[in-house]
Amino acid sequence: MRRTLEVDGEKIAIWLASTGGAHVVHCDDGRELPCRLLPGPGRGGHVLELGGQSYPLRLAVGEDATFVHLDGRTWRVGRTDLAQTLGGAADGAALDVLAAPMPGVVISVAVAPGQEVAEGQPLMVIESMKLETTLTARRAGVVAEVPFVRGDAFDSRVVLVRMEPRKEGM
Repeated sequence: MRRTLEVDGEKIAIWLASTGGAHVVHCDDGRELPCRLLPGPGRGGHVLELGGQSYPLRLAVGEDATFVHLDGRTWRVGRTDLAQTLGGAADGAALDVLAAPMPGVVISVAVAPGQEVAEGQPLMVIESMKLETTLTARRAGVVAEVPFVRGDAFDSRVVLVRMEPRKEGM
C-alpha cells in the first residue's frame, strides 16, 4: 500500500507490501527493508524490526498523526490521504482513483498496470462487511497502479486502483 508520510514537515513516499504475513517497506531511493511491528512492554510499547535491526519505541496514535518516541526523540508522523491528494487534482484525476469506501479484502483482480481499459470494465472485486462489490473503470484509460493482490486486506480510503488517461495515439 502506497503512503505519503510527513515526518517533521518532510514528505516521504513509501510503499508497504505484504507477502504472506511478512512486510517490506519499499523506499523511493530503491531500498527494500523487511519489517515487522511487534508488541512491546508498557502502554504504547512496540518493537520495530526493520532491515535486520530491532528498535524499541512507543506509539501514540492521533486522529491526523502518529507520534513515535524513539531513542529519546519524538517524531510527529502525519498521514496524507493519497485518494484525496489525487482526487483534488485537475483534468479528471478524481475519476482515475478508486479508493476503498471501507475496510475489506480483495477477492479478485482483473487488470494489471499498463493495461488499457474501457469505461465500465471490471477492475477488481472486493468484499467489505460480507458484501462483494465490483470496482469498474469510471472512464477509458490505462491502469497505472494496482497495489493489492487477491487475499490482501485494506483499510478505508486507501487507493485500490489508480488509472491514468490514454496517451495520444493509443
